[in-house]
Amino acid sequence: MSEPKWYRGLTPYQWRVLVCACLGWCLDIMDGFLYAIVLFPAMSELLATKESAVIGWYGGIVLSIFMIGWALGGILFGPIADRYGRVKTMALTILIYAFFTGLSGLAQSWVGLAFYRFMTGLGIGGEWATGAALIAESWPEKSRAKAAGIMQASGGIGFFFASLLYLWLGPHGWRWVFAAGVLPAFVAFYIRKSLSEPDRWVKARESRNPFPILFTAPVRRDLFVGTGLTMVATFCYQGAVQWVPTWITSMLHAQGIEEVTTQVSVVTTVLNAGGIVGCLCFPVLADRWGRKSALIIYFLGGFLSMPTTFFLIEEFVQVVLVSPIMGFFGGGIFTGFAIYFPELFPTAIRATAQGFCYNFARFFSAVAPLMTGFLVSAYGSFTPAITTVGLIYSLGLLILIFARETKGQALPD
Repeated sequence: MSEPKWYRGLTPYQWRVLVCACLGWCLDIMDGFLYAIVLFPAMSELLATKESAVIGWYGGIVLSIFMIGWALGGILFGPIADRYGRVKTMALTILIYAFFTGLSGLAQSWVGLAFYRFMTGLGIGGEWATGAALIAESWPEKSRAKAAGIMQASGGIGFFFASLLYLWLGPHGWRWVFAAGVLPAFVAFYIRKSLSEPDRWVKARESRNPFPILFTAPVRRDLFVGTGLTMVATFCYQGAVQWVPTWITSMLHAQGIEEVTTQVSVVTTVLNAGGIVGCLCFPVLADRWGRKSALIIYFLGGFLSMPTTFFLIEEFVQVVLVSPIMGFFGGGIFTGFAIYFPELFPTAIRATAQGFCYNFARFFSAVAPLMTGFLVSAYGSFTPAITTVGLIYSLGLLILIFARETKGQALPD
């Protein structure tokens, strides 16, 4: 007798949880990715230059400051979610990142833009852990991985939204692109009105500070493994994949093509289409072969796709063909964290631990844009700089030696 389909027997509340988590993460990624798309025109205006080395350096600084805000947001809002509730915290974080994305369009200097992106990062960093915990605590074990995969894949739709916003509003200026980033604020009100806290959290709620528990013997190893894996994946994403729009803009300008809005939108679209497929494939692999084996496949794929995409490609058509492969592994790998991390930690510290793993790593990965910007200045080109950073995926394979398998195990209380 075959097993029932994963979506059978789910309640309306569980579906609402998934919809809200997807909306939050989708628009989270949209607002986060807007800067990567408008980096070149925004920094060109604010710095009054189109020199790649200058834009790469200061653009990297702004992106690093954004990453620091993302990291602080995850660490700050994780304990808040564990003590005061997943729903309230998720709605608050969405309001924060929407408001400050809109303000980014008013920046009059690169320093002002850096401040607004820092504040945007605070909200974005806090949203992921609360959404992932909400799904893990609301959905049954047989469906949990699939729901986490769908939530993570919705981030790819956020990339699409960002690309469409740029295609629509980009010709009117980068400031209008940021202004549209305020729209997710409406989702926050819907989440607050339509969701209640999961029963598992209500029963396990504690008033004490969850941070000291993170470093106790039963939790410490999983915490370090999770943080290490996220460090590598995020470092490579922010230092390599996130630079694709800037790289393609620079490449086309070098070929004498000045108006590149359509080409940049096409590349980011196919890149993120690959990411969505990668997110949806990860739960299938994780349920069949295990969480650890699926992560090995994705880290290895990311390692191999970097030199293929950046170092060997010279024509726009080639970029369009290979970008989905890089997106599949580079974007899809984060689904593994949405599935794996909730299964490592008990309910009382789940959001705090997930937030720590997913966001403390961003302090380290905040160096990635600076490193890429430095390498661009040193090499005089984006291509070898981004390729060098992408090879760091190999470290993830070493960290996975120490990871434990959680497939088929009950969610820890």
